[in-house]
Formats: sequence, structure tokens, C-alpha cells
Amino acid sequence: MRIIYSLCIYVIFLIKLNPISVFAQSNYQNGYVVTNQNDTIFGQLRDRSPEPFGKIFRKVRLKGFWIFERRYGPKDLTSYKIGNDIYEALWYDSYSELFSVFHVNSTGRGEKVFMRLAVDGKVKLYWDEYRDPDSGYEEAIPFFQMENSHEMIRVTQGILGFKKKYLANLFVDCPELVKRMNEGFFETPEEMAVFYNLRCN
Repeated sequence: MRIIYSLCIYVIFLIKLNPISVFAQSNYQNGYVVTNQNDTIFGQLRDRSPEPFGKIFRKVRLKGFWIFERRYGPKDLTSYKIGNDIYEALWYDSYSELFSVFHVNSTGRGEKVFMRLAVDGKVKLYWDEYRDPDSGYEEAIPFFQMENSHEMIRVTQGILGFKKKYLANLFVDCPELVKRMNEGFFETPEEMAVFYNLRCN
């Protein structure tokens, strides 16, 4: 008992001495969560388990100087930041119509999920991250969403690259972007979103 007690005291001492390094060993990163009540809580966050055979958690884990780990799901938060990445809690739904699949972000429709916000502005770029059940690898689907619109446009279609027809309709107010897209100027969704926000407003 005396040995166990001494070990507990030692661990507590290490956490107080250098909490960041202790948490980092468990794949926690600096960050914060923003609750639905608009409270910001800082601490050490973890939203997935390490590779190999890792998984993306449905609820983000948060540690601070309290005793127990706290867990927050999309219904509990408006957003969270882990390391340099920001995730927003969105209402997401999809439906099929005339052989096409449509995606929407509308309050109360579908389910609330976390998506990574890669670019903010008049057009936002979100990445929907998931673990592929067959390969076991982490994958992500990019979506554009225009300001004041509920529609989310899927940016790419696997190895086929950009969905140029849909993107041309989305960016119809920016012919220069559409022209450059058709010429192969953009290599990533981030480049396209940044171009639109800087050059097409």
C-alpha cells in the first residue's frame, strides 16, 4: 500500500510540474471547446486514438486540472480547437433526387456531426473525416458551403478529382475561378476556397 501511495503522489507531482508533457504522451494536444452556452473551456484535447488501428471518437475528450476526463459530443458544442485544427458542430443531412446526392447543413435536419473547418470566409471549406471500414485508413470528404446557404457541395469525387460541373454552378459569380479550375490551376480544395475569398468577393 505504501508503494502504491508513493506512486500516486509521484504521478500527481509530475502532472503539476509539467502537465502538457504528461498529457502529450497520451496523444492530447492543447486546445479548447466552445459549449452551446458560449463558454470556452481550455485544456488538453484528444479526438482520436493513435495509429495503427486508431479510431475517430464520436465525443472529444478534454482534460484539465479537474479529476475526471470530460467528453463532449456534437450536440454539446458549437466548436472545438485541437492543436491547429478547428472543428465545428454542424447539422448534416443528405438525400437523393434524380440520380444526384445533395448535402445540407440545416438546423434540426439529420444529425449533428463534427467537421474540420479548413477555410473560413464567404465560402467555407469543411472536411468530413471518417475511418474507412474496409481499409482501416483515415479518409476525409471536402465540402464547400456558401455564406447564407444551407447547401453543402461535395468538392471531389474520389480519384476523379474536382466535381467541376457542380463547382462551376457554385462559383458562377466568379468566371476567373471557373476558368482556372478548368485549366487545372488548383491542386487542392483549400487553394480554390482561398482564391474565391480573396479574389471573388
